[in-house]
Amino acid sequence: MNRINVEAYDRRAGRDLCELTLTNRNGVVVKLLSHGATLERVLLPTPQGGQHDAIMHLNTREDYARDRNFLGGTVGRVIGRMRHGEWQEGSTLHRFECNDGPNHAHGGPHGYDTRVFDFRLQQGDHAATVTFSLFDAADTAGYPGNVRLEAAYTLDDADCLTYRLHAVSDAPTPFNPANHVYFNLGDGTVAEHVLQLAADRYLPLDAESIPTLGQRSVAGTAFDFREGQPLATALDSAEPQIVAQNGLNHPFLLTGQAPAAVLTLPGSGRSVTMATTQPAIVVYTANHFDHTGVAANLGRYSGVALEAQFPPTADPTLNAIVLVPGAAFDATTSWTFGY
Repeated sequence: MNRINVEAYDRRAGRDLCELTLTNRNGVVVKLLSHGATLERVLLPTPQGGQHDAIMHLNTREDYARDRNFLGGTVGRVIGRMRHGEWQEGSTLHRFECNDGPNHAHGGPHGYDTRVFDFRLQQGDHAATVTFSLFDAADTAGYPGNVRLEAAYTLDDADCLTYRLHAVSDAPTPFNPANHVYFNLGDGTVAEHVLQLAADRYLPLDAESIPTLGQRSVAGTAFDFREGQPLATALDSAEPQIVAQNGLNHPFLLTGQAPAAVLTLPGSGRSVTMATTQPAIVVYTANHFDHTGVAANLGRYSGVALEAQFPPTADPTLNAIVLVPGAAFDATTSWTFGY
């Protein structure tokens, strides 16, 4: 069978924007965009012979390049917030553009999710892979070091979509990219979705959404997803952390037990089982969407992002996420779909 289809659909800065469609033997369809190395659609077969899109998406593929939205994008160099846009490298203080109030976020205004990637294809008997690649020049958004990044998606016949990141740099640089896909297994909000996390600690956030308050146990709190609970239990709680963020927007520290996360929608038969080599998942319930702009079809709680990454930190040295010459950044996250 032909597992990969490529279609150019637009141009940007003299380059084709391409949509790449992966199909497995079970009829699961994954659509990717070279713009932002983006996961655009995950279409699951339904018992009625139709398809259900398991992720938040915009109305058209062209919309992804019209306004920044992060939906399914490969976000970096650093996903999340860098406090006051500062990195203390020894005696040198690097400053990055602050594009999220007083902080630098999601790689700055020209992060990876806004860039056009090259790609190559590989097809086998049981799986197909698209490997996106990007050369990120030194001083882009103020980051030191030339970085070569690959973001590969593989869809196999076990209904597993695997996302692999690999990067090298020729100078020390903060580096913590991740995919920003939002899941929705139904047709409304994700409030009734049940989330289970292999995490017994989380990081509370300060008024600037930076984790400066240490670690806290999830036990006895609205953040306890160890046995699985509806997202509504947290979203409807009076927990000050959740009220301040208008929902969940918090890093959970993984125990290393597998799976890292399971998301289900009771009564639908649909599920996502997530594994990752990363030490944390930031759970974000699409709190800022308000049915405006290019994402006018999306509102608050229209999806839930499970961002696999190193947890954000208030430490200005950023020691845990500094990529140095001679080392490589490698991270793998997989999502296995049930339907």
